[in-house]
Amino acid sequence: MATRIRHNREKSHRPKSAVRHSSKLLVVGALLVVLMASGVTVVGCGNLLDRAAALDQQGDFPGAEALYQKILAEDPDNLGALNGLAVGLMLQKRYDEALPLQERIVALDSDDAQMRVELGFNYLNHQGQPQRAVDVLLQAVVLEPTAKHLTFLAQAQIEVDSPAAEDSLRQAIQTQSDYLRAYSVLVSLLRDQGRAEDAEQLVLDAKNLGLDTSALEQPR
Repeated sequence: MATRIRHNREKSHRPKSAVRHSSKLLVVGALLVVLMASGVTVVGCGNLLDRAAALDQQGDFPGAEALYQKILAEDPDNLGALNGLAVGLMLQKRYDEALPLQERIVALDSDDAQMRVELGFNYLNHQGQPQRAVDVLLQAVVLEPTAKHLTFLAQAQIEVDSPAAEDSLRQAIQTQSDYLRAYSVLVSLLRDQGRAEDAEQLVLDAKNLGLDTSALEQPR
């Protein structure tokens, strides 16, 4: 088993699935953004793609899915329809069905960092394939080396016991010194490695920057 991450507010150790669960919360809002990022327009419903996106926003997933499938029957590489259908399936927790669509989008669009993040979390949270999550999240980091993406990458690296996880988290903090999530994951990692002094120094560093470190403090 890989090193387990502990939630900082609890005394007992929790499995890495707890990290994955909290990670899902960080990206779930982004699913709704993918439709707009893929060029789908919800105003004017003048074509099938517009109508499908409008149905998605109304919560009519079966109706939207039927339209997306109709588009893809004629144009299998339509990124707008692929994105819309993948997002809808993920929101319905149909992760296995979303997977090949996400993989297809990533293969077709070499610049789509967001879909690489979504695919990475599908691999990590729902497919039991953490190494594939690492691979695709590395691609997202190359495209957009944000603190958030680096932290997502580190969480996948922790799952495969990669020592690179610490480097990714320290790079995240260097990239955005006030990104508290990176501190939280790194503090947990250091404590689980028995490096209490390093962890407390990191908490002190965050505190000196004016960050709210209450969630990083060890329970007494």
